[in-house]
Amino acid sequence: MPTQDASKIRERILSILRMKGPTLPVYISQEIGISMLFVSAFLSELLSDKLIKMSHMRVGNSPIYYVAGQEPQLEKFSTYLKSKEKEAFLLIQEKKFLRDSEQPPAIRVALREIKDFAFPFRRANETFWRYLTAKESEFKTDVKSIEEHQYVEPKPRTYDQRERELGEKLVKDINIEDIEKIRKEKEELEKKKKVEQEEIEEEIEETEEKEVEEKPRVFEEKEEKEDTIKEKKKDKISKEEKQKAKDKSKTQKTSKKKAIQKQDDKFFDKIKEFLSKETIEILNIESFNKNEIHLRIKADGEEKLLVAYNKKKILDTDIINANKKASQLKLKYVILSMGEPSKKLSNLIEAAQNLDKVEKIEK
Repeated sequence: MPTQDASKIRERILSILRMKGPTLPVYISQEIGISMLFVSAFLSELLSDKLIKMSHMRVGNSPIYYVAGQEPQLEKFSTYLKSKEKEAFLLIQEKKFLRDSEQPPAIRVALREIKDFAFPFRRANETFWRYLTAKESEFKTDVKSIEEHQYVEPKPRTYDQRERELGEKLVKDINIEDIEKIRKEKEELEKKKKVEQEEIEEEIEETEEKEVEEKPRVFEEKEEKEDTIKEKKKDKISKEEKQKAKDKSKTQKTSKKKAIQKQDDKFFDKIKEFLSKETIEILNIESFNKNEIHLRIKADGEEKLLVAYNKKKILDTDIINANKKASQLKLKYVILSMGEPSKKLSNLIEAAQNLDKVEKIEK
């Protein structure tokens, strides 16, 4: 993989987000042709610089990245919300404003989870929710605060003789055992309804999860079906042989690409692990390829250039190149490699440390 300018990659990621809107890291990785590990590092850097934003919701385990002003476009990812969260989303999307105290407990909890779509605000000592595209200034209500309500003492009602006699007769006719039986039946019915409701919700969640899992499979089956139809239309001998050769070449290229990408990720992981143990902070990715990575780091309160080589032996030319790069950036530099330097190189470095200067004797 050729060396790539980190600033150009940052600009390309921003360009993709501006054109496509809210996007998952995996699609950015496919678009620019670098591994997910490096894409995540660049996205984190852009996020810390406040050039992009990140969603609260997750698609699988991944957040959604977008540029400021693209928030309404997050609606297209609402299909990935869980059952109750989706129910709360559809409700506030329709109503625009909701009074928190009027919602069932499950919806109140769900509203607090969908932070990308529901935003709380206070009016007259009460909590209300507004939808993503609704403005707080559009909300109008005549609700009075609890302190403004006046308590009115209830007046006792007087009953005449006929009403008293009727009431006494009703009390005598009441069977306590029947009342208790009715109460128990009602409780059992409510429990049964609650269990049935929970079972329905679980079934809906399982169905939604299954649909999300089966979507890629449907596309794969569709692609396989289209390929089969195309192959039948082609000549049975020459066309099939060409297709096989093409598929073999493509598989080899893909396997090789995946192997290289996996090796790159492993190399970068080792560097990150080493820096983490040494409590060294990565400030920026200057450039990288499969053989070496240039990182701007902060160690002992000082910025330096770290040059990491993906090989076991370092040559004198490697040190010269690292020094040249560090001089351009006006930084001191540190070199990392996968093995120990040769004895000859170690002796040369040690000798150079005590060297004051080299002079030429005039003839």
